[in-house]
Amino acid sequence: MVRDILQGLQDVLKTSTVTYGVINVILLLGLVFILAVQNGNTCTNRKKLRHLRRIGLSTSNMADQYESKYDAPEGTTPEGPIRIKAICVHPIKSCGRIELNRALLTKTGLMYDRCFALATELGKNNPAMESKWRFICQRTKPTMSQIKTELWLPHKESNQHDPLVQAGGCVVVSFPDPDGPGRFDSLKKLFQTGKRFAKPEVQFIVPLQPTPAMINEYGIQYKTFGIHSRDAKGLDMGAIPSVAEALPKLKKYLRIANDQNLTLLRCTSDTLVRTDKNLAPLEHIGTPSVHGYTDQQPININSLSSVHAVSALLPTENQPLNAFRFRANIWITGAPAFDEESWKRYRILPKGSDAEPRADVALTVSVVCRTSRCTMPNVNPETGVPSADNPPAEKKRGKPQPSATLIKYRTVEDGNKSALGYIGMHCVPEDRALQVAEELEKGLYVAVGDEIEVLERGEHLYGSTANDY
Repeated sequence: MVRDILQGLQDVLKTSTVTYGVINVILLLGLVFILAVQNGNTCTNRKKLRHLRRIGLSTSNMADQYESKYDAPEGTTPEGPIRIKAICVHPIKSCGRIELNRALLTKTGLMYDRCFALATELGKNNPAMESKWRFICQRTKPTMSQIKTELWLPHKESNQHDPLVQAGGCVVVSFPDPDGPGRFDSLKKLFQTGKRFAKPEVQFIVPLQPTPAMINEYGIQYKTFGIHSRDAKGLDMGAIPSVAEALPKLKKYLRIANDQNLTLLRCTSDTLVRTDKNLAPLEHIGTPSVHGYTDQQPININSLSSVHAVSALLPTENQPLNAFRFRANIWITGAPAFDEESWKRYRILPKGSDAEPRADVALTVSVVCRTSRCTMPNVNPETGVPSADNPPAEKKRGKPQPSATLIKYRTVEDGNKSALGYIGMHCVPEDRALQVAEELEKGLYVAVGDEIEVLERGEHLYGSTANDY
């Protein structure tokens, strides 16, 4: 690109060698300045993260998810063990995933999963309506799928005086710049990424757990907001300067009205709530199930063979079906399609090749219900665009997919009247293994390669309760 610019100037100014030389010098100085500014910004970000280490995979364990070796038709007998193929957390509810080789399990699910949520203020400018904050998700804002997250955590050599180390690390959030490239952004991206037409991004840092000093300095307060039919609470991270600076552009990217407020909320141990439906027996789980910003239960598990079975039912133009549309925490292989729907309890055996220390404890999990689906799986996680099949000649729009197929073939129960089909299972970790790991003073991790042992089977009906507590 720079060569093209210089060539054009040379054609215009070839009669004046001196002028051409001056222009070249000015352009080169300008490019050096741009590079210096860009490197300065990059160095600033690196400096903030210098005592942290990025956690997450650069190559997905699901890269081969479409291969036929994962086909296992319903009712067939598995040839080998059921294994964990992939583990995902979504730090910000309804935003980009982070794939891990192992994850720490807590009472509320996988650590760092759905610990933040974006919310907007409703009725702010309507005198007839009470002002209320409510979470937003891909159902109405499909481009949220393009908000990427990175997880940065302290390590053994971290400086304990660093504010982000004291906050337990941070989430780095990035999204496409809604204002598009500026005059010099193409040159900046060329130097930064080597790609001439790379799209500019907005990036900001969010502390994982605001320290008392941060809370006092920025005046961070709790805010109540709605998640579906329930009220939730969280620390208003919009008071943090790095977040506040990015929110106006994020509003523009998500096409939120200028006069409507947007903020980022953080779940804490004080804002957890008990599950109020699909309750697991206390004789198994020990103490009542609690969760933060997940829709209902702490863990969601899904099977790649089940996704393959649904994919085979889709119109050809919608195949293959990307499993990441279903946003599960744990992905398994080795079980026949939909076999997980008969599980009542299963044990995770530590068989993975993960070399990091972990409690040598077999975790037991109670399965409480099927996952009733909404319209979110229609959003293509790679593009942020909702999918539909090809419409017939007499219609302008096709049916949303995979929802239309799930409704037709996967309405396998009537527990949730508003369900758009069912796939995946909600689960609750049992206390026993958590307590043993605490006594051993080691983390209770689940890892890719761990095996699943089914302990009990039975029927599931969404909305039923095992017992009252």
